[in-house]
Amino acid sequence: MKAEFLIDYCHQHDWQPQFGQRQSPIDIQTSLVENNESLATIQINFSDKTATFFNNGQNLQLLGVGQACFNHRVFNFVQVHFHADSEHRLNGESFPLEGHFLFQAPNGQLGVVGVFYQVGAFNPDFEQVLHQYEQKKGEGAFSVERLIPENKSYYHYIGSLTTPPLTEGVEWYVMHHRLEVSEEQLLRFIDLHGKNNRECQLINERKVLTYTE
Repeated sequence: MKAEFLIDYCHQHDWQPQFGQRQSPIDIQTSLVENNESLATIQINFSDKTATFFNNGQNLQLLGVGQACFNHRVFNFVQVHFHADSEHRLNGESFPLEGHFLFQAPNGQLGVVGVFYQVGAFNPDFEQVLHQYEQKKGEGAFSVERLIPENKSYYHYIGSLTTPPLTEGVEWYVMHHRLEVSEEQLLRFIDLHGKNNRECQLINERKVLTYTE
């Protein structure tokens, strides 16, 4: 049975606010990205192996405990959720699924790690996510070994949240490398969550940087 939400992806233009020049997601054109030597590798550590289910009225989330280091700054893990189809595009190509791992620094700065998933092998870590989504309550086992690529090369730009209030100033780190989920897992997610991807937004004058491990 599909979960119930307060926003309608079929009427995205009704979302408020709709202002600003730094909205997400975007279509990342790899021919236009710039290398930047000031960027650093991403380090992510989850200190707790459980996560708690939460429906915030916009998407199904798992709340957990962990930290990330983005360019030598510590961010605390807040939640992870998924979008089908992917919200970001790569050279105009969308993917069946995209994961968003949201972190927040002590000063309130938000950073999101975005991961593309393609259809392929069964993903046991995504199965744990699906199990909690289907139960719609409580805590469950949580592992990101097959949810975040081991190689953490990324594209980086400044954008926004992709659901209301669409807050800008969010640091995005979209992984180069893709992972897999099975077709059956993808269909279960869509059956439960529905299609929930925001349309790509204009990049305007922003630059997209890249870091390669």
